[in-house]
Amino acid sequence: MGKIYQNPNQLMLQDVLEYYQIDKLDWLSYQITKGNILTLHHIIKQADGGPLTIDNSAPLTKKSHRALHICESKDNVLYSEINKFFLRVIAYRLALADLEAKMELNDEFRRESKEYKLALTKTLYK
Repeated sequence: MGKIYQNPNQLMLQDVLEYYQIDKLDWLSYQITKGNILTLHHIIKQADGGPLTIDNSAPLTKKSHRALHICESKDNVLYSEINKFFLRVIAYRLALADLEAKMELNDEFRRESKEYKLALTKTLYK
């Protein structure tokens, strides 16, 4: 998924939704709602040379995206771990050609995602 987007816009978000089959929960297990819409988190920041590509993007709701960036200033180690988790998920998904295997991965990934959501929540309320 090396397509480079000029701007992180609705088209890129739509491609991410389609590619990763996002439905009701984002990558940190936050529920997607009309009031908590999906955004894209750049895993490697543009300021650090990160490209505007699907494989450098994690689909997060506004609430989880904001929480992740608050965590960045409170617990940079956890912030880095979560970004590494996103990169791992992307690498596994890119390596799998079989859609059924991707769905199985989603179950495993969802368990780990919930653990990171809990750790993130604890960090926010320290």
